[in-house]
Order: sequence, then structure tokens, then C-alpha cells
Amino acid sequence: MISLKKINKFYHQGNQKIHILHDISLEIEQGEFVGIMGQSGSGKSTLINIIGFLDREYQGDYIFKEQNTSSYSNKKLTSLRNQNVGFVFQNFKLINNLSVAENIALPLMYAGVKKKEITQKIIEVLEKVGLTGYEKSIPSQLSGGQQQRVSIARAIIGNPTFLIADEPTGALDSQTSEEIMSLFKELNTVNKTTIVIVTHDPNVGQQMNRLLTILDGRLTPDTGVRNNNEI
Repeated sequence: MISLKKINKFYHQGNQKIHILHDISLEIEQGEFVGIMGQSGSGKSTLINIIGFLDREYQGDYIFKEQNTSSYSNKKLTSLRNQNVGFVFQNFKLINNLSVAENIALPLMYAGVKKKEITQKIIEVLEKVGLTGYEKSIPSQLSGGQQQRVSIARAIIGNPTFLIADEPTGALDSQTSEEIMSLFKELNTVNKTTIVIVTHDPNVGQQMNRLLTILDGRLTPDTGVRNNNEI
């Protein structure tokens, strides 16, 4: 489904040309649960910006669903992103003056989905993330773990082709982190959602079916497949 071929990324800093990603090649199949692990400055955020169609300024080829997206315009990439990618962030990125339901509804509202259909989808997705009955709550009334569940609900309500979670447990305590990881595992095994999780935490990384490690902008050899998707 996702195929990166010899991706190189450069930044210009004054007169300097800084090489951020070096010949990155990887394959992610539909339904996989993949981790990308690396420390700050390793290039992992730059890599997921490319995977998530947020960055088109790179060298190399990005094949998505057998289509080479590398030369797509910003407008076409935006459309591709909106139709295919759900994002979950470390700091949740919820709008504080909107209710849980209103936060979750945003992707569908932008897509022009009818209000009646949105309401039903909100009920369904809140059940999936274990927050039935929280429709009218506002983010400040929720714990960190509950806010991350709302963020996940917002990411999956449009049935994206794949989900990118950028340090999704970084702002959470260890017990809540385990709960959020269990939710990701359930979404992957039950709903067959393709998930890419970016982390610097080895405890999160070891829960992936497949773990890729990035160091100084280079991917190290794939650590292979694990069979620990049990909930």
C-alpha cells in the first residue's frame, strides 16, 4: 500500500544544505501495525510528514496504492491526505471550546457529510474508544487518557486508509499509556486499521508487529514481525 523508494530530504540553513533523510526505502502493507522508533533529531518526524502527505519537498518516489504521488501538487496531496490519513498527536490538539462531539465531527464537517450521518458516526466511534456518553463534555473536563481517546476517535471517524500516531503516549502516565496502546491494538486487530506509531519509547516500540528504527536519518534493518497483538 505504502512504498517509499530512496527518499532523501534536505533542509537549507543559510548557505548550508543539511541532509536529513538518507535513501529511505520502506514498505507498509494494508492492515499492518508498524512502529518507527528514534530519538529526537533522528528524522522520524520528517519521515512521517512525508508518509502522511504533509511534505512534498523531497527526492525519491512515494508510491501509494500503486500511484506515484511524488509529483502531486499541494492541492492534490491535501485531497489525498484528507481522504486517507488520520492523525493522532502527543498533545491531543483538541479545540478547548468545542465539545467532544464537535471535536470528533470536524473531519466529517470539512468533508461535507450530512449532520444526521455525523451524529450516528459520533455515537459509533465513541463506543469504539470507550467514551460512550461523553458527547457533551469539553476537553478540560477529561483526563489526559480520555483526551487522547477523543483524538483517536476524531482520527478514525472518517475511516482513513491508515493512521499515523506521533508519540501518542508521550504525555501520559504508564498505566494510561498501556490503555491507549491496547486501544490501538484493538483497532488494528478488530477493525483492521493500518497503524504507524512513531515513538522514542522502547516500551511502546516492543508492542509493534514490526519495528523500524531510524538513526541520523537512516533506517536500520527491520526487526521483523512479532505476534503480540493480543488485547
